[in-house]
Amino acid sequence: MAPKPPPVTLSSYTATPTLSPFSIPVKDYLTSRPSKHRIVAAALVFSRSTPPQILIVQRAASDYVPNLWEIPGGSCDTDESILAGTVRELWEESGLVATEVLRQVGEACEWVEEGKVWCKFSFEVEAEGMEVRLDEDEHQAFFWATEEECRMGVVVREGKYTKIEWTNESQLAVILEGFRLRKERSEVGL
Repeated sequence: MAPKPPPVTLSSYTATPTLSPFSIPVKDYLTSRPSKHRIVAAALVFSRSTPPQILIVQRAASDYVPNLWEIPGGSCDTDESILAGTVRELWEESGLVATEVLRQVGEACEWVEEGKVWCKFSFEVEAEGMEVRLDEDEHQAFFWATEEECRMGVVVREGKYTKIEWTNESQLAVILEGFRLRKERSEVGL
């Protein structure tokens, strides 16, 4: 079931000033970087629990790279900013409303597909509420997973083991970097 239409607050997120390069429209970003053709944005959302857990979603069996796991994200529209695309994709894929985009996590990931250069940016995002509502056309399951579960590729809930196979190697790398940065942030009291 797709999330209900986005609330007005979908566009009322804040972002740290260091993210201003990602606030311009995607078409302008791409014009200034002619070697890039498409922009993808993803959101790392952590629970408020101890230890922290990250939201991971399993792609639908009928979708591209079926049954594999990732963080919420997708293609940005050319008339929106990369940050707005991150916030929109988080809403569309999980029903969560972003309140703040905190920082970029890891370096941009690039790949070539059908002659086009795709560039993916990942951001740590704070969201209001933690009630996930998946769009079943895109994702079929989700977990709030610990760093150890992500690292091991297995989530155990109520005695049931679920093997986590990532969409690609960079997916796990950005998740582990997100956990590292999150720990660093909590150690300095933020």
